[in-house]
Amino acid sequence: MNIACRRRGPLTVIDLTGRWTISPSEIEVLDLQATVVRLMAAGSVRMAFNLSGLTSLDARGLGEFVHIHNKLRRAGGQLVLIASNRFVRRMLAVTRLDEVILVPPPTAELRYAPSPARAEPSPG
Repeated sequence: MNIACRRRGPLTVIDLTGRWTISPSEIEVLDLQATVVRLMAAGSVRMAFNLSGLTSLDARGLGEFVHIHNKLRRAGGQLVLIASNRFVRRMLAVTRLDEVILVPPPTAELRYAPSPARAEPSPG
């Protein structure tokens, strides 16, 4: 899985693309965990994971989202899952994670995380 971060106001958008399937060694979660820890250390506790570029997602990957959601809440923050992809939306609905973690309807997603091509330029 590929991870790219960008800012949108007070929100950090994390674009996840590719396959998000976790092996028994769980090595695949290390990069995402390290990214979240680094962002939190820099003061970012409001994050949106843009899942529209994921081609696969398994139960352990969903579990990692719950872990990160809980970690951010304990720090006074929030996790939003942007899931315009039908496959991902279905996975979140079947597991009822969309009742635990904020998953805005597709019509509201642009408020949280426009596509990188339309993202606001960072001041620089």
